Amino acid sequence: MIHTFGPGAVVDLPSMSVVVGGISDWNINDTALIAEARLLHNVRSLPCCARVSELRSPPWMEESPNPHQHWAYVGVPVFPFPRWMRCTGCSRLAPVDYKEFTLEVNRFRPDRSYWYHDRCHGRKPQVVPTRFMVACANGHLDDFPWIEYVHRGGPCPGGSAILELREAGQANRAADVRVICKTCGAQRMAHDAFGDQAWQHLPQCRGRHPHLQRFDEGCQESPRALLLGASNTWFSISRSALTIPTGANGVDEIDQKVAERWDDLLDIEDRVILDYVIKRLQRGQGEQQRRWLLDYDSDEIWATIERHRQQTSAELEQGEEHTDLRGPEWRAFAAPESLETEDFKVQILDVPAGFAGLLDQPIAVDRLREVVALCGFTRIDGPDDVGRADRIAPLWSENPTWLPSAETRGEGLLIRLSEAQVQAWESGYEASDRYLKLLDAHHVWRARRGLDPNQSEPRSRFLLLHSLAHLLIHQVALDCGYSTASIRERLYSRTPDEGDPMAGVLLYTASPDSEGTLGGLVALVDPERLAATLRDALNRAKLCSTDPICADHRAEGTNDTLHHAACHACMFVPETSCEHGNRYLDRATIVPTLSPPNLAYFA
Repeated sequence: MIHTFGPGAVVDLPSMSVVVGGISDWNINDTALIAEARLLHNVRSLPCCARVSELRSPPWMEESPNPHQHWAYVGVPVFPFPRWMRCTGCSRLAPVDYKEFTLEVNRFRPDRSYWYHDRCHGRKPQVVPTRFMVACANGHLDDFPWIEYVHRGGPCPGGSAILELREAGQANRAADVRVICKTCGAQRMAHDAFGDQAWQHLPQCRGRHPHLQRFDEGCQESPRALLLGASNTWFSISRSALTIPTGANGVDEIDQKVAERWDDLLDIEDRVILDYVIKRLQRGQGEQQRRWLLDYDSDEIWATIERHRQQTSAELEQGEEHTDLRGPEWRAFAAPESLETEDFKVQILDVPAGFAGLLDQPIAVDRLREVVALCGFTRIDGPDDVGRADRIAPLWSENPTWLPSAETRGEGLLIRLSEAQVQAWESGYEASDRYLKLLDAHHVWRARRGLDPNQSEPRSRFLLLHSLAHLLIHQVALDCGYSTASIRERLYSRTPDEGDPMAGVLLYTASPDSEGTLGGLVALVDPERLAATLRDALNRAKLCSTDPICADHRAEGTNDTLHHAACHACMFVPETSCEHGNRYLDRATIVPTLSPPNLAYFA
């Protein structure tokens, strides 16, 4: 619901295709509050989320053997989409609004409901959604305009159009289908709607948001034909934060505990409720996750709850913006006096042998908690390609007061580079032709997409850290047993002129259950094993199986790429692992490659 099939996404069910409804139609009573103050303040800095006051989980209840209990009715609303269906018996093409097709509802398994054609020569064959739809870069999604398309932009001259959709020729491609109007005889192949000149054959975008059941007026974008199931139909825009201790100085144990378990206390709005909750716990009743309340004095707990609630309310009312999510995390990781909590535990390691002067002390993160909030989504182009607020599609009909979120717990390993050595390396790499060509390609890439070419320029240390993260993801996957798709990167990159400098890579994995993960990453904390992992990663990076093609690759405006020496064989990772879409990578920043000159950090 946060990364793949959120509001506005098209989901294939066994017998139909649906679009997930907006959060304004979700039943908030079936959601759970998720407490993460830093992330809440950060998402409020976005213009579309200024009124957000809560982060909540998607609606869910644990299943039971009884299908008549409330859990069976908990979920998110969906709407049939595309609404144009095709009969598998007679090839009749019509929208569900025409009453040509009948819906067979499975009360106990709604996902197995299906449509059938009850007027098909005495039979009742199942109907399936058409495989085409249209979308535009402003986030709108609509049914394919079958009637206008087959009649070249006009209505059917014979009156009411009766359409059929039949495969043509050998049907080697998805677009090898022919739409036929039985009323007037007009027909047309679907492949005309694809390609560079497709805009000439499609009508203007209607500004439709099927997940919100509404139309926006005045959309000037040309729609593009998409296939059902295309990966560019929905890109999530999300923000995430790691839960860190509230502070090491001047924060006592009960303050930390209340902040850490704030989601257990949100419904305790006065002292009477607190006393009632504590009495139930003393009798062995009540919710088990609140039993920690018995370890403290009730007066101190209530005073801390009031203080925490007042502080949070004051920050929200004043519009305090916490746009820097990575800085506090970096300081919490590196602080030797960091508090250990249920969601945060670190241990500082020794520098691996052979890497003195290049690395600072690595940090094993035995426990971490990540909260991710979905803020919106885009279509056609990913969030990095958009850069304009008007192209971010909304999750709601009006201004939201909450956002769908998810919390996961896991482990990680933070590799920190020596700040002095990084600055010395930066001075050489930024003067090289290699870095200047990447900046030129960056400018061309953004200009082609209507974005400011001079914004978001990658710094050289970012290329270094990003490339190192990808190399380590591949190597760690071999050493610890996780797949590359289950290991994520979190980059801490900041130059001295941007603030407190940061140069580190956090590799972490998380799972939605309370048990966390399998311990594979933390198992690398042994200095000898970590040193071996680093050496193996660097040795593998020196030669790619596609060299010299990979080593000689350059980011240029003509090839529309934003990486130098990198490819699927050596550095690219799944999109679930990379924060930046496999862009801004270069093996030559890490180790010497077949392409001179030598600009490697680990030379």
